[in-house]
Amino acid sequence: MRLLTRGSALALIQAELMAEPLRRAGHQVEIVPRATRGDRDVHSPLPSFGGVGAFSSCISEALLEGSGEGAVHSLKDLPSRCREGLALAAVLPREREGDVLVPREGHTLDTLPPGSVVGTSSPRRRAQLLRSRPDLEVTHIRGNLPTRLKKLKEGPYDAIILAAAGLERLGVMPGEASDLPFLPAPCKGIIALETPLGSELYELGRAITHGETHLCAAAERSLLRRLGVGCHVPFAALARMEGGILSLEAEIIHPLGSKTLSLSCKGPISSEGDAVRAGEALGERFSSHPEWAELLSAAANGGEKP
Repeated sequence: MRLLTRGSALALIQAELMAEPLRRAGHQVEIVPRATRGDRDVHSPLPSFGGVGAFSSCISEALLEGSGEGAVHSLKDLPSRCREGLALAAVLPREREGDVLVPREGHTLDTLPPGSVVGTSSPRRRAQLLRSRPDLEVTHIRGNLPTRLKKLKEGPYDAIILAAAGLERLGVMPGEASDLPFLPAPCKGIIALETPLGSELYELGRAITHGETHLCAAAERSLLRRLGVGCHVPFAALARMEGGILSLEAEIIHPLGSKTLSLSCKGPISSEGDAVRAGEALGERFSSHPEWAELLSAAANGGEKP
């Protein structure tokens, strides 16, 4: 079974993590790396790619063309609606979904001096950071995790924001990193297997998927589908399962951090369909809220008045 993936060190590690349960089930697995648009263009801001898919679309296309039996993604990079003929077959247990602040000189978010330069290319992270510290300067930064850590040492940044799960998977978590108290991007920290719908690997994936993580992912992806937002919108969401109860919280933030709309829901679920309906219901509450259109318009204009 050929598993397609990005060619970065982190992506290859994630593909091997997905391959492990398949090999334990007696299958031979080959990891097949592919370059993506997001990998080839390491300079443009991520929002300029037009939404989610910069790191997954060409891999999904190759899967449809028969270049592999499955594809391994960071689920946050996969559009909330799979391409026709493809489906989300399995997810691994969710790892740390949060972000960390990595400073150049031992600071935390609270102790960074006013005017400090913080690097991130995520509109969500930028908005959340400015909401907490409007006196900071947030600057664009691109590259894989080792590249961004190198830029922190050599460049103009006083700190950068990185994903905790990626640093831990690579084994390069800096000792001075500190957790940020922000909601993550939807499906952050989840490794996913995409396959042709109804294929042998799809059926195997459904048998090995991590049940609670799968339900949380279903709720978060359903919420995204209902709202139609991409990574250019400062939107965050996180679902948790405990004792058969799903809690789902989400927020949209003004790009400059000046306003936040936060909503949540909680209730018992017993199936993927229940999780999907929970996400749809919360999405309906967001889209019908008087502040939703205002914040969505602000996101489209980068916080500037149209």
